[in-house]
Amino acid sequence: MNKARLYWYCQLGGWTLFNVIEIISYGNILGYHSNLFINGAINLILGVAITHLYRNFLLKTNWLALPLYKLIPRLICAIAVMTVVLSISNIGLDRFLLPEFQGIPLSFELVMPYFFNFGKYVLLWVLIYHLFQYWERSLKAERDFYQLEASVKETQYNNLKTQLNPHFLFNSLNSIRTLVDLNPEMAKNAINQLSGLLRSSLQKGNQKTVSLAVELQTVKDYIAIETIRFDTRLNFVLQTTEEAMLCMVPPLMLQTLVENAVKHGISASKVGGTINLSAKRLGNHLHISIENTGIYQPKALHQGVGVANTIERLNILFDEKASFGITNTTNNTVLTEIILPA
Repeated sequence: MNKARLYWYCQLGGWTLFNVIEIISYGNILGYHSNLFINGAINLILGVAITHLYRNFLLKTNWLALPLYKLIPRLICAIAVMTVVLSISNIGLDRFLLPEFQGIPLSFELVMPYFFNFGKYVLLWVLIYHLFQYWERSLKAERDFYQLEASVKETQYNNLKTQLNPHFLFNSLNSIRTLVDLNPEMAKNAINQLSGLLRSSLQKGNQKTVSLAVELQTVKDYIAIETIRFDTRLNFVLQTTEEAMLCMVPPLMLQTLVENAVKHGISASKVGGTINLSAKRLGNHLHISIENTGIYQPKALHQGVGVANTIERLNILFDEKASFGITNTTNNTVLTEIILPA
């Protein structure tokens, strides 16, 4: 509902309810007659007008931005002023429209009930209005915070993707460079495969996630390039299920981890090694494991680019809903385990 419309509904509804209560109270004592209803209608107009003027004054002076210790004294004064105006107006109306009040001299005992009666309603109006304003501002601040947080995460994620693609390209070109003099024909084939990989990475550049099937195709293309260089020294084993292939993963995440396995595991061994990649869906989670020949050295700076990038991307996309772990096993292999929401 429109905020201005809601305000007027509350204004008219609240003051109408107040005057209905007053008419019933007066009518039960003095009897119901036309002047009593005229009195109620005028009081309705006065209540709406005075509190609306207070609202306009509040917005112009920006009291809502004040801290509580500065706002509360001002509110007390405003409530007192509005109560006095409404009380004096109502005393005059009663003495003019209601015969029962005519000729009665003004006294403390006569005046104070007016102040207490109007004071409680004005206080209630002010409390409801200010609590609504603080609640609305709190919601806006929360929305702004989450929008800012989402914007920051989006920027971080885009920065990570721009770091990822040049890193992948650099390592692939290094692999192809060794073939140029040794086997130009194989180098040409590798360049064709690399162009296909780059085309794929560019197409996925604007996507936050892709299906596991699409990601594994990128991994296979990458392995095909590296197999040209390593020949039989590189063995790649893939095990997955049809359910897992439909799950979504960050683009180029697995390719980066497999690339790390080749660069820091397979290439470091004279006899090469094996990379086992498996994926399965268990309940609402996708479990991915990559086991490769080698030794993981977490303190080695040259091994940290792909891992740190992957962890940061998972944190941005899934917060604490995803987990990542990398450990050395007892049979001289490195085990990387990833669990994602499916």
